[in-house]
Amino acid sequence: MKTRTRLQSQFAKGTTIVPTPYERRRSRVTRTLVLGLVAVVGVGCPLSGWAQAGSRSRRTAVVEAVEKSKRSVVSISSEKKATSHSRWPFSAEENQHPRVSGMGSGVVIDGRGYILTNHHVVDKVQGIEVQLHDGTSYPARVLQFDPVMDLAVVKIDPRRPLVAVEIGRSGDLMVGETVITLGNAYGYENTVSVGIVSALHRDVTLSDDQVYRNLIQTDACINPGNSGGPLINIDGELIGINVAVRAGAQGIGFALPIDDVKRVAAELLSTRRMAATWHGLVTGEVAKGGKASVVVSEVQAGSMAESTGFKPGDELVRVGDLAIANVVDFELGMVDVVPGRPATVTIRRGGTESRLALDVKSTPESVVPSTGNPDDLVWRVLGLRIQPVSNDYVAAVSPKLRGGLFVQSVSPGSPAALAAIQKGDVLVGMNVGSRHWETIRSDNIIYVLRQPETTQTQSAVFYVVRKNEIQPRKITLGDTGTRQTTSR
Repeated sequence: MKTRTRLQSQFAKGTTIVPTPYERRRSRVTRTLVLGLVAVVGVGCPLSGWAQAGSRSRRTAVVEAVEKSKRSVVSISSEKKATSHSRWPFSAEENQHPRVSGMGSGVVIDGRGYILTNHHVVDKVQGIEVQLHDGTSYPARVLQFDPVMDLAVVKIDPRRPLVAVEIGRSGDLMVGETVITLGNAYGYENTVSVGIVSALHRDVTLSDDQVYRNLIQTDACINPGNSGGPLINIDGELIGINVAVRAGAQGIGFALPIDDVKRVAAELLSTRRMAATWHGLVTGEVAKGGKASVVVSEVQAGSMAESTGFKPGDELVRVGDLAIANVVDFELGMVDVVPGRPATVTIRRGGTESRLALDVKSTPESVVPSTGNPDDLVWRVLGLRIQPVSNDYVAAVSPKLRGGLFVQSVSPGSPAALAAIQKGDVLVGMNVGSRHWETIRSDNIIYVLRQPETTQTQSAVFYVVRKNEIQPRKITLGDTGTRQTTSR
């Protein structure tokens, strides 16, 4: 009995479990899901057609794909105290409350020990430990996270360089193509399962606070503990991050598409987020002949990139010795750069390669105070009282919207009032230069207001839903950093 109890606590945290669309329509109430163990008796994942038919050689494409990527897959374990009902954090009840073990998976994206996983795997936990494929373990720390996308970057300090996964594309995925999951399923490290892409562009609502968009659906087995692990294609390339499974179903699992993951991961690893420095390059990926290249989409005014001579359209080839195959590679190449010690960036312009020394500098001083509750900062700086709303609130305008911020009140004479934002509007996004962000929580607004582009131009554009239309509203910040708004 004691052994069973330990195993049950070990599996207390794992892959997210999602409800069926029918259940949501019937109840019309979004159900909050528990990250935990699914007890399934007599249910297994069906064999794919290729596995039933067999093959002439035992060394199949699947075997080669697994061998190529398996050393980049890690198991993540952690613990946290079980929920206490005491309101006093130092009570005897709190001190005696048991610790609950958690588990998940991750994938190495850089040999220096940068690992990508789900945010829910490492959220509010203690003692994170990462176990590599060869069984060695290292303590880990969370560097950055995005709870909306459910992504986190964790870091270990390995004694030797790790093998990073090869990052692929998800924009060209085909329904029916073979995919493979690897991870820490139910605590069994290095577990492999095979299936197909069952569907693309699935939207899944877990709760009012967590909505997944554009997911890959697969029948490859995704179990508790697989969260944060890789979904790879037959070439051994990372094409998704496993995130959720449908409870009680056979072969219905979901993964975040890598094209969306790359965009968010690059932002998390940017020097702005990691070190409050700024190089001034905005990058994007362009497909050429089936191969993606990274190009400069914008050179921000007043940045080191502008003074160095970068131009929109430049193709980024290398940062130092690191070859750049995607936007994440570029940010990883810049992550250790400090002011006064520039990185050598090899570019291709007009078919000719050249090298430029790209330095960074501290981000401009923001009009937003460095500390404070996000809701209070939005009121103080912009004059807005806001309340998060779910995607159902704005679905009639666009099914792509993941929610927004309902405007409860606007302070007279505030930047929001001068921009003609009104009570009843829903803020669904912001734009600065060529960059766009969604606004689902108040800290999304604060993050955009602290961007170098916002600080330099002293302005930003809100996308506002009003009368089932999305309308732009330009806010001018001016000297709002010293504005004192006390009324509620």
